[in-house]
Amino acid sequence: MLLLYAPGIEGRQQPVINLKGYLVGNPITDPKFDENFQVPAAHGFGIISDQIYEFSFSFPKAAMQHCKGDYVNPVNQMCAEVLQTVNSLISEILDAHILYKKCVFSAPKPIHDAMARKNLLEESVELNEAPARPAIDCLTYGYYLSYFWMNNKMTRDALGIKQGTVSEWKRCKRELPYPYDMPSSIPYHINLTMRGYRALVYR
Repeated sequence: MLLLYAPGIEGRQQPVINLKGYLVGNPITDPKFDENFQVPAAHGFGIISDQIYEFSFSFPKAAMQHCKGDYVNPVNQMCAEVLQTVNSLISEILDAHILYKKCVFSAPKPIHDAMARKNLLEESVELNEAPARPAIDCLTYGYYLSYFWMNNKMTRDALGIKQGTVSEWKRCKRELPYPYDMPSSIPYHINLTMRGYRALVYR
């Protein structure tokens, strides 16, 4: 969005917008870098040991030595074997926040425990599917509750949703026909930061 405004700001078009920078949360930068940096990051956070990441005589299968910086496409058998160990360790943590408990992701799936959700379902529209229910101390528990809130009759009435327009609201509806035509955001960051805009990127 900032790229749309930048030329107008520089051209002093009215009204002048005094933008100083931009904020990006949980962005995909570039698959090549995002996936490759997971292994060094996991080592830095202490998820994988020095022995697995770096070479040692007690553990000669080291990621740095055999993978040559490419942790996505194994270049040899030794690299493939050590990455299997690394990926197994990384799979034990929650990608979104490594300090949080790893729980089921609240994505839609068939209802198996409808009786346990009786109170929620009674106040909701007729639902075809609901997300898996995580433990109450999980980060994703709020996402689970949001599904029932979004499909609650009172919520829909308050938001003025016309009956019949949307049968069921879902979080992260993957089947929406959006084209994924921006594989890398690096050129956009370069464009904006070279223009003097400050960037705050967080995960």
